[in-house]
Amino acid sequence: MSIKHAIVHQLISNTAVTLNLREEELMSGEQLTELMNHTKSAFYNRSSKQYGQFAEEAGHFKALTQQWQAGGIGFTSLTTQLMKQLQLEIEEQKLETEGHWFFALETLESGDNFWFFHLKHKDGMMLTHDMNLSDARLIDFAKLGFGGYVDLTAMKNNEQKYLTVSFGFGDRVLQSALLNFVNFVDTINTAEDTDRFLEIVKAYSEALPQDKGSNYRKKAIEFCTEQDKLGETVVAEEMATVLKDEVGTEGPETLVTFMETREPEAKREFIPNRASLKKFQRYTGKTKEVSISFSNEILGRNVNFDPASETLTISNLPANLLKQLKSVVGDGD
Repeated sequence: MSIKHAIVHQLISNTAVTLNLREEELMSGEQLTELMNHTKSAFYNRSSKQYGQFAEEAGHFKALTQQWQAGGIGFTSLTTQLMKQLQLEIEEQKLETEGHWFFALETLESGDNFWFFHLKHKDGMMLTHDMNLSDARLIDFAKLGFGGYVDLTAMKNNEQKYLTVSFGFGDRVLQSALLNFVNFVDTINTAEDTDRFLEIVKAYSEALPQDKGSNYRKKAIEFCTEQDKLGETVVAEEMATVLKDEVGTEGPETLVTFMETREPEAKREFIPNRASLKKFQRYTGKTKEVSISFSNEILGRNVNFDPASETLTISNLPANLLKQLKSVVGDGD
């Protein structure tokens, strides 16, 4: 069992603030494992994660976590004191919120992670044991709130990135209070890292024979996208090896040696940014009257752009669009 400790508490803030604290940890079992898996899956599927660490100045979240790691307090005491600190943040900014907070320590081969999630609910219906209908309150994993984790091993080793957070559905007004609560400082710009790496991939693919170059770029974006889905980093050497086998690029210069020559300061390992990946997959734009989206692979083939006149020429139109256009022209005649 990878979950060593787990507990939930409840915080409700509307006309008054109510804090309901659980005194004992949750029992291990299938339901706890399922809760952990659902929350982690929802978290990993988000595109808006932020990566960093605790602020240099001492904060309650950082201080309590370190005290817990040193054996000064237990897990239940840690989470109880964290909830009291969150209550103060919510009261101070006069914010409204409700739901349960789930805390868990997960031990893996790669290290220990301290997870925290704001669980929100939705109304449902259930059949009781005597087969009567009854109202029910269900955890709404599709609208998981603010959450994240502390990589305790990385924190102990004083690494630059050990705290990952992400906001959920309806968290906009709570953002300031929640970031204060966890003492978060952003140390990594994933969009900047991804943009720079993909520009290097683009330059490298343009140096390859045309048929292999376009395929290489496509496969590179697919590789990065798959790593993002898995919640993993992109490692340039690993990607270069995989794509050499898939695309069949030959020659003395690999992507890695190309990077060393052209962009020696660029990161060889980075966290992919989903929004940046989409920019390199498709060109999109819209006004009130027009919406256009097409794969970057067909630019220069089925879609041609004239920068002088700022016009697009599109050939090989979709069959359903052609049918609509011909119908309109036919009606006009």
